[in-house]
Amino acid sequence: MNDFKQQMPNFNIDPKKIGRYVLYGVIGLVLVILFFMSWQSVEPGEQGFVYRPYGSGVDFKEDTFEEGTYFIAPWNDLITYSVRQNTAKYNSTVMDINGTNIEVDIAVRYAIAKGKVAELHMQHGRNFIEFIDDKSKGAIKDVIGRYTYEQVYSSKREALEGEIEDLLRPDFQENFISLAYVEIADVNLPANIAQQITEKETQKQKNLTAKEKQKEQEYLANARIEKARGDSSLVISARFKAEAIQLEAEQISRNPQYIELKKWEKWDGIGSPYGESNVFGAGVSVLKGYK
Repeated sequence: MNDFKQQMPNFNIDPKKIGRYVLYGVIGLVLVILFFMSWQSVEPGEQGFVYRPYGSGVDFKEDTFEEGTYFIAPWNDLITYSVRQNTAKYNSTVMDINGTNIEVDIAVRYAIAKGKVAELHMQHGRNFIEFIDDKSKGAIKDVIGRYTYEQVYSSKREALEGEIEDLLRPDFQENFISLAYVEIADVNLPANIAQQITEKETQKQKNLTAKEKQKEQEYLANARIEKARGDSSLVISARFKAEAIQLEAEQISRNPQYIELKKWEKWDGIGSPYGESNVFGAGVSVLKGYK
């Protein structure tokens, strides 16, 4: 038994060293975990900034973080916002200049100004859409109230969109928001007014159809006149031909040699202008009065 004890190795374990090694292991593990937790990503279509709660807070001098992965100290926060365009849609009932209620569907296309996400966050935070809603609804009521329902419904849509944009754009820019466009998607009128407009448009189409038929009748009448004028031209042409024949007969009676001239004008150079059985014989070409 004594021999066995003598063969056992003698381990000299220092509790202080064990505690130190365990501490080093825990610290190392924590550092590894923190290292992997410190990598944060900015997704496509986003921009971000760092918030240092134990330091300077939001650093506006630091460049905005674009799409990618970054090493951020675990005690700091990487805050991101989407900078893609978004659409806010509004269904509003407003009064026109005459007090008639009009229901309009309007879309406002906007985006956070690139490079200004930190400023937007400090100005409005995540609830910046409330600012967009308030400004958009106010501009819609303000602009549409300047026009009649007929103008809103038909002829002035582009002008209305432009005026709403002119009101919104300066306010949006001051609050780090970019305005793309405003679009009036639909206009709904009260039933009685809609019926009146339908009847008016129907009557307008009937008037246009009547005008087209009137033009068609005018074209047909003009065609008949032109045809009649064409027949008259034939009569006039025949009259001139008759006068030419009469003039030619007078020339023959006054000057017999006129017949000889006409024969020579019609001669094609073959044979004789007097025919095959003339007194001069076939193939003889002698004009009377000449030898």
